[in-house]
Amino acid sequence: MNTAQDVVRCSQCTEAVTHHCKICQKNLCLQCKDEHIDKSKSTPHEIIPFTSKHHEWQKCVDHPTELKTFYCQDCKVPICQLCPTRNHKRHGIEVLKDICETSRMTITGDLKELKIFKVEYSKVIKGLEEKATIYTEHTNHENSSLMKLGEELHKIVDREIERIQKQLANMVKEDLQILQDNKDEMQGSYKRVKYCIERNNRLLEEDNPIEMLEYKSSVDELRLVPSMKDVTPPKLIMPNIKEEKIIEQVVSLKPSVHSILPGFTISKAGDISMVSTRVLMTEPTLIKAIFTYSKKLKGICCESDEKVWIYGDDEEIKQLDKSGSILNVFNAVSKGIQKDIAINKDGHIAFAHEEDECINLVNKKGIEKFVDMAGWIPYGLCFNSEGDLMVCMRTNNQEESKVGVFANGSLKQEIQFDNTGKPLFLPGRNNMYICENGNGDICVSDWNARAVIVMKKSGEFRFRYTGSNSPIIKNFYPHGIATDSCCRILVADRDNNCVRVIDRNGTFLRYIKCGLKDPYALSLDSEENLWVGECDTNCIRIIKYLE
Repeated sequence: MNTAQDVVRCSQCTEAVTHHCKICQKNLCLQCKDEHIDKSKSTPHEIIPFTSKHHEWQKCVDHPTELKTFYCQDCKVPICQLCPTRNHKRHGIEVLKDICETSRMTITGDLKELKIFKVEYSKVIKGLEEKATIYTEHTNHENSSLMKLGEELHKIVDREIERIQKQLANMVKEDLQILQDNKDEMQGSYKRVKYCIERNNRLLEEDNPIEMLEYKSSVDELRLVPSMKDVTPPKLIMPNIKEEKIIEQVVSLKPSVHSILPGFTISKAGDISMVSTRVLMTEPTLIKAIFTYSKKLKGICCESDEKVWIYGDDEEIKQLDKSGSILNVFNAVSKGIQKDIAINKDGHIAFAHEEDECINLVNKKGIEKFVDMAGWIPYGLCFNSEGDLMVCMRTNNQEESKVGVFANGSLKQEIQFDNTGKPLFLPGRNNMYICENGNGDICVSDWNARAVIVMKKSGEFRFRYTGSNSPIIKNFYPHGIATDSCCRILVADRDNNCVRVIDRNGTFLRYIKCGLKDPYALSLDSEENLWVGECDTNCIRIIKYLE
């Protein structure tokens, strides 16, 4: 039974406590509550009704008449003002309310991130459900085709149809199980995110200091969405049927393809970054060297892992195979210093014409003007994932530089300044190369700036790589640039006879040398082998640098 001595008193007077300030960790009576808020209006307060839980927790275990107002960093426990002179002498001591406020901020921040995670995990789950539906529809269609064929030729192929049906069923079962396992794994993570959200909401609502101090954040663990197996549906192969080989040519089954989809990380702002799945080789390997018979090789663009287009000062764009044989050639007079080329999804080749201040396109009809850039000289160019043409541009007087994005020949976007109004690129006449990264970033190598400048797709500045964070022999003057499927950025370092590799955030990873001499232009083939065009030697070196 409580007595008068058991009544918890206000921290500012002798009246019985009625409220508690979570921010200041003070007990307040009804009258002092308003005074507490008025005296320190600049400080945020969170006033809640006082309960017995607060009273019991506030009592010091070693000194029951004292309240816990400090926190021992060494022992990780709340203590009273007398504890530092006894059991916690010479320990690191902090004010308890500061520790609680830090924990509360962490929980609030985690809650914000967890809500973002919930949205992203929901997207993954929805995508997996849609993929399973599409897969089922596809395999159902394939199975129907198989049945129709069986009905037409059942006297001959009944036995083979039954065998292939079983084979297909086994594949479907295995593939759907993979998709279901993916979904189950994501559902588990999704439920955990929901649980963490509910837990954090409860912690903030109940404001139990013990539970707050015991709080362990799950955000870092949940930030990484793991990679998953992917499934490409099996496909029936049905060639033309000939009576003499009817059994062989009726049908066969192309197995489903299993691959790994990269996982991704979710930043605090909700940005998505893909997780690398292919690693750099310890020692890159030179696969082949091709002599091109070009003159000052400056532009290179892979069409496949067997064919490449090149451009040099001989003003000819040539198509070569791996042996160096010329498969196609046409005159492309540009009267420009930089000879960059790009291929769109239709296989048409774009190149810059300096004197006419335009971009020309080589298609089946011949050479046509594709983009008019009056007043600006085009330099590096590439087609992005949306099919738009991105062009590095400098004014005739070399006083300004920018990137233009063109859709169907019309200017869609200009990128020239950062958010403070400062130019992203330095003026001058020297080369600029450009490419798009897998995360949507726009990467530009600017010889004048001696840097690689990376912007978001929106044009917002991300970072600048100047080569200062890696050991060098000579100054860094970048030329050709390319990116791989892991969002790594590769840039030709002509003066140091190497290719530099940096990650998507500008961290230097390694050099690729392999006997390079005057590396100028870069391109990756369909197998992600690196093709390096050497300007002075007119050679192409094909290098394997990924495991």
